[in-house]
Amino acid sequence: MSNNIKKLWLGFIIVLALLFFSDIIIHRHSYFEIDGFFAFPSLYGFLSCVFLVFLSKLIGIFLKRPEDYYDN
Repeated sequence: MSNNIKKLWLGFIIVLALLFFSDIIIHRHSYFEIDGFFAFPSLYGFLSCVFLVFLSKLIGIFLKRPEDYYDN
């Protein structure tokens, strides 16, 4: 990897860590019991993203066409 890509990854990881641990400093008003847990928005967003990736892989199995589908 180039040096710039390593710097970008490091910057993204630092920003994600700051957002994850910002729950210690910032008081959120929870409307339900589950969203009062520590770092719930971060975990919910991550798990939703993982779920969508797996769902798209599953849908791709059914929608996949052969390589020569448009050839006659």
